[in-house]
Amino acid sequence: MSSLFNFKTAILATMVALVGCQSNSPISLSEKLEKRSILWNIVNERCGTEKDAKQDCLVTDREQGFVIFRDRHGPVQTLTMPTLKITGVEDKQLLAPQARNYFYDAWQSRAILDQQNQKPIDPQYLSFSVNSSYGRSQDQLHIHNSCLRKDVYQIVEKNRIQLTNEWTVLPEKVFGHTYIAQKIKLADLEQTSPFKNLETYVNQQKKANMGQFGVAIVSAKDGEIVFLASQVNLKELNQASVEEIQDTHCAVNNQ
Repeated sequence: MSSLFNFKTAILATMVALVGCQSNSPISLSEKLEKRSILWNIVNERCGTEKDAKQDCLVTDREQGFVIFRDRHGPVQTLTMPTLKITGVEDKQLLAPQARNYFYDAWQSRAILDQQNQKPIDPQYLSFSVNSSYGRSQDQLHIHNSCLRKDVYQIVEKNRIQLTNEWTVLPEKVFGHTYIAQKIKLADLEQTSPFKNLETYVNQQKKANMGQFGVAIVSAKDGEIVFLASQVNLKELNQASVEEIQDTHCAVNNQ
C-alpha cells in the first residue's frame, strides 16, 4: 500500500469526521462537484458577459486565454485563471511545450493589486500562489495574487543570497511546513514556467506527483524572483495550501 494511498485515506477519514460533526444533512456527489466548479462557471459563463453585473472580472482576455478576478477574501487579492478548463497544478496541459505561463500573466497584472491597496506595493513583497490538489477547494486552476506575510518575507530574505536556480530545501520551516526554493532572473520569468520547473524536481522524487505540491513565485528584488513549493506531508499536517504564505491586507508593505 503506497504512502500516497495512506495519505489520501487519512485525509478522507478526517474530512468525513469533520463533515459528520458539522452537519447532519448529507451532501450529494453532484452538489460537491458543483461547489468545486464555481470558479470555472465564473470564467466560462460570467466573465465578459452581462452576467458580471458587479464587474468582478477585472480583466477578461479570451484571445490570450486568461482572466483576472476580484477575490473578496481580503482587500488586496485577485485570482488569475485560464479560460481553458485546467483543473490545477496536476493538469498535464500546464506541461505542454506551448503551454501558457499563467504565472507571468499574474505578474504582468500586478498593478491591479496596487490599485486595490491604494498605494504602490514594492515587488519584493508580492506573491502569487497555487495550492496543491489536496489544499484547494476549486477544480479550476487559480493563482492567488497578493502580498507576502511579513514573517514569510523575512524567511525568504534571510535565505535569498544562498538560493540558486536549483531547488533546495529552505533551512527554516514555514508554519511547520517544509518548503523548497529556487531563484531565477526576473527577465527570464516570461519563458520560465514554475510548473515545468517543479515537474523536473518532482520527477526526481520517489512516489511523488505534481498534485501533491503547491507552488508560488514571490519577492522580486534586484532583478531576481524566488520560486517556492511545498509538498503534502501528513506528519506536518501540511496539505500544501501555499496561499498560507500570503497576507491579503499587505501589512508588510503598508507598515
